[in-house]
Amino acid sequence: MSDTRRPLWSHRCTWTDLLVPVALDAGRGGLDISDGWPDRWTATWKYAGGEITGPVRHLGQVPVASRGPMRGFTWRREQRHRPGLESLVSTRRLHGFESLEEDQLLVALDFAGDLVEVLSQPLRIRFRTAEKWRSHTPDFFAVTRAGTWLIDVRPET
Repeated sequence: MSDTRRPLWSHRCTWTDLLVPVALDAGRGGLDISDGWPDRWTATWKYAGGEITGPVRHLGQVPVASRGPMRGFTWRREQRHRPGLESLVSTRRLHGFESLEEDQLLVALDFAGDLVEVLSQPLRIRFRTAEKWRSHTPDFFAVTRAGTWLIDVRPET
């Protein structure tokens, strides 16, 4: 089988060239997304030394500056995953990651050249499924020239 894709030149590569979108329809069936869900679901983030909680409807209005990760990055001998810190040229800072796949995402975001800001473990979302309330902390929040992205990293299965 021949590869019909054209070459991707590094000087023209953007985040959207590297992005592999995943359909979310399969996971939506278990969520309670009845009328008013953006006001019922909440998001909590660290801001200026404290925690702030509000409806997910207002997430786009929260300034990115002064946010911190929801939890710290620690490591110890003999653990199964590989956390660490990645230095990014785009932000001139170190960014925490919890797996080699997350580290590779940070490198790809930095390489693509359109990264403005990235936050690790940016917030905690509390949401309702068909059965119960749950919470989740996404891996990254990225601001690029192509848009704003809330990213969960999952290895290919």
